[in-house]
Parts: sequence; C-alpha cells; structure tokens
Amino acid sequence: MLESSYLQAGSKPQFFIDDLVIESAQDMTRRYHRPQKVGEAPMIRRDRPWEKTIYISCNTWNVLHDPQDGLFKCWYENWMLDSAHDMPHQFRKSDGKIIVDVHGEACSGVCYAQSTDGISWEKPEMDIVQIDGANTNIVIGLGFGGETAHCATVMIDPMETDPAHRFKMFFMNAIADVVEGTTGSAFFALATSPDGVHWKVNDERPVFGMTERALGDVVTLTADPASRVYWLNNRHPDMCTVPADPACPPTKSWISPYGPQNFARQNKRRIFRSQSADLIHWSHPRPLVIPDDAVDNLDDVFYGMEQVAVGEDWLGFLNVLHQVDNTMDVQLVYSRDGENFDRVRPGRAWLEGDQDNWDANMVSICSKPIVVGDELYVYHGGTRRHHDWWMVGPAEGLVHPEVDNPDPDGFGIGLAKIKRDRFVSLDTGPVREGVLITRPVRTRGTALVINALCREGGSIRAELTDSDGTVIKGFEKDNSVPFDGDAVEHTMQWQAGKPTPEGVFMRLRLFVWNGEVFSFQFR
Repeated sequence: MLESSYLQAGSKPQFFIDDLVIESAQDMTRRYHRPQKVGEAPMIRRDRPWEKTIYISCNTWNVLHDPQDGLFKCWYENWMLDSAHDMPHQFRKSDGKIIVDVHGEACSGVCYAQSTDGISWEKPEMDIVQIDGANTNIVIGLGFGGETAHCATVMIDPMETDPAHRFKMFFMNAIADVVEGTTGSAFFALATSPDGVHWKVNDERPVFGMTERALGDVVTLTADPASRVYWLNNRHPDMCTVPADPACPPTKSWISPYGPQNFARQNKRRIFRSQSADLIHWSHPRPLVIPDDAVDNLDDVFYGMEQVAVGEDWLGFLNVLHQVDNTMDVQLVYSRDGENFDRVRPGRAWLEGDQDNWDANMVSICSKPIVVGDELYVYHGGTRRHHDWWMVGPAEGLVHPEVDNPDPDGFGIGLAKIKRDRFVSLDTGPVREGVLITRPVRTRGTALVINALCREGGSIRAELTDSDGTVIKGFEKDNSVPFDGDAVEHTMQWQAGKPTPEGVFMRLRLFVWNGEVFSFQFR
C-alpha cells in the first residue's frame, strides 16, 4: 500500500510505472517499452560433448557482471540426460529398467561460461569436475561427493565482507543412487566462492520455517542492503496440494483441475517469498504474487520471478506458463518496497518468443539485467521446445513430435537490450503540448535530472513551484532551457543558472512536445 512517506523523494529517481507522483497529466499517454533481442541465435548453447541436455528454464541459469575482474559470468544447468539414448523423461540402467523420472532426483551439474563483453562467450575447461578423465566447464555437482546441483541461483553478495565468500549459490541437491536404483532425498544447499568458479558447499543446510520438505525447484536470490535481509522468491512445497474434489475427477494429465474464484482450491503455481539474515535460517514461504482470476486465463500459472532494484523501487520479471499452449513468456510487476508488488499490464508479455526462431515457445528471465553504459543487458533463456510435453509426454501417451524426438540442442541463452530504466514513459505527440504536474515531493539534491527523449521537432521544458503551486522565481517555464535530445541522464537548466531548492516540498511541471519522459530525480 502506498503512503505519503513515499513522496519524500530525496535524490532517488521517480518513475511513471504507477501513479504515485502524478497529480495531473494533460495530453500525455503512458507507453510501455520492451527490449530488443540481439542476433538470431543463442549466445550460449549446447556445444560440448559432456553437455547432454542444457536445461535453460526458469530458473536454471544466471548471468552476472563481476566488477573485480570485469568479466561477465554465466552459470547454467547441464542435465545429464542424453535424449539420443535415453527416453527424455527418465533415466535408465544398462538393462533398460526405469529408475528415476524427471520429477524425482535428477543428475545435474552447473556449467560455467565467461565473456569480456557480454556477447561473445567462452567455456573454459578446468579440472574441477572431470568426465572420462577430461576437463570440463562444470564447476559444481557431478563429482562433488555425489552431489547434484539443480535450479541454482547465483549472486554477488553486496553484504559479504569476506572476499572468500563473495559469490553465493543456492541450489537443490537432489541425490539419486543410479547404480542401486534407489532414490535419495532432495534438499537445498548453500555454496560460496571467491570468484564464481571454485565453490565450497556449506556444511549447514538451509531450513525454511515450518516446512519439513524442500521448497519447489524454482528459486531466485536477492539481497536488500537497505534492510540487511536476503529474499528468496520460491515455491511452497505444498502450493499445488488441495483437497480432492470428487465432482471433478482428474485425468492422467500432469496439469491438475483448477477451480476459479475458490481460494480454498487455489492450486495454481504462484510466487512465494522467504527471507533470512544469514542465508541459512529462512522464514516460512508466504504468498508474494498470485494469479488473478479476473485478468489471468484459466491455465495461466506463475512459474518464477526475478526482481531487480530500479532506483529505490523494484521491478519483477514474472515468468508465466500458459499450460494449454505449453509456452512461457515474461510479464512485469512493480513494487515501491520490494515486497508488495502490482502487476504491470497483466496478461501482456514484456518479453516473448519469436515464431519460427530458436526461442519460439519458451522465454524466461531468472537473471537480473546488467547495466552496460546507457543500456540494460537483459539475458533470457529460450527454447523451441514446449514446457513439458517432451518430458511427461511418454507417461501420458501424448502424441507430439517432441515426445519421441526431443531436440537436444533446443535450449539456449540470448540477449535483449533496452535503454537504461526505460520501461514506461509518459508520451506526447507533435500536435498538442503535453503537461505533467507532479504531487509535491520533498527532494534532496540541487539538480533536476531527467531520462527522456525528443523526436523530430520535439522539446521538453521544466518549471518548479512550491507545494501551493506558486512558481518559484528563476524556475519558470519561460526561463527553462529546452531539451531536444535523447539521454538517460540530462540535467535541466534555467537561464538564471541557480541550483534547485533542496529539502522542501516542490511540484515539478514538465511541458513536452513530441517526446517521452521516463523518470526524473533531484540529484
């Protein structure tokens, strides 16, 4: 819930994703902007002999930029499932006996790739995990004392003071004894590393409030330095468990019956949140973002959510699975505090697959965008495969080409770009001047900085008033130096050249011809 204290703007940027700072808008419309994909092929894909199924889903990969060595670093899951020899939904012993299915304990490892520019990637072969005596780029799992590593989420911890533990990895260790044919147990583990390559698994296992079972296998990890708390967006292990309804007997489909407008039978996949001060002792998962029967389709479920700070606010990338079409896209959510999220254009994709391309059917984001100059690098997973037909199809008797002939090269990681913080704008055309008037905001800073662009013949001028609407002398519209360019950071000027007032409530008026404004701040 928003309150007046949020109008203590200080020096943080103010966005127009919600209406918090908008008192009045005339001849302006809200525009929503999407990133543009780079290239026609994935940047990271299966191309090594030890890579069986590169499982690029939500969430099984991460990309970070390491400020210490300047490298872009990527971790992605190698599911040791050879679809050319094994049925795609199960592992087999040499005699053909089924011992582990895809939803049981799987044999996975985390591979590592790196790049100097975030575009051209290499996979260094190291002796951390060897297969058949040969070096690989596997850095954890598959050789770590029998451990596997599934759904790993990686971060550079901004609150860590020991360089040896700068990197954190949170992952599911799903142990399976494929020799004896017995299944083990799944639990989450924490690993730390000085460089993102050499990992040490913590002896103490994370615990989650009152839950006795492991969380679901989609998790994303975020640190909030302001509160000194870690957030884990996750799945409650029992989120899909509801009382059976004898009036609605299920089929053998992997998808359960769903009863809309019935909170007691809410069994859709949704986003939960746990928090911790030490990465070991976590709160019981609580609902964070839930499908809305008023706007979401009957078969739409929320598969996972990454979030990133934008100024002092938060943007969430919600991975939405459309179960009947068996496809996934990414939608946006927004929060002023990182814990209470509102949907941004519910049901409309911010990033989606391109028909007939490598990411045609599934696009996911489980990695925070990276600032590179004036741009955001938005890494995304993608595949031509559908979500689960290739995995559970044989057990259900589904008829689809992916069931019998899954594409072992079907997954990859791609890149899309968008100008920094240009998610939503207030836009006006060349016929009428648009006028934005903000609510009174209390500022800390003596320079007005805007993120804006002007099209041909366009311009932006600014005016400052006190909280009562009286124009502050020297900061009139007529004295404003027009801005007519394209900049993610432009400092507005007035003829008098004075610094803007500081520490008081002011209203900002922006007069826009044929241009867009994405944010403002007093710096």
